[in-house]
Amino acid sequence: MSKELRHDRHTVSLLTDHMVFSPKYRGKVLVGDVAMLAEAIIRKTCKELDIKIIDMEVSSDHIHLFI
Repeated sequence: MSKELRHDRHTVSLLTDHMVFSPKYRGKVLVGDVAMLAEAIIRKTCKELDIKIIDMEVSSDHIHLFI
């Protein structure tokens, strides 16, 4: 991971978050088209909000997101 600093108008920062999303009861529903659609929605939303995705992994029962 490269440690790129974010420069805004009045601040310089390096902020990261690790998030895990899981369906109810950890159901194994994130497969095939559902997994691709979930990943596409997350990537689109992050792009709209100017959030850089460092790493993302979609498993059958959860999604790891490092932003």
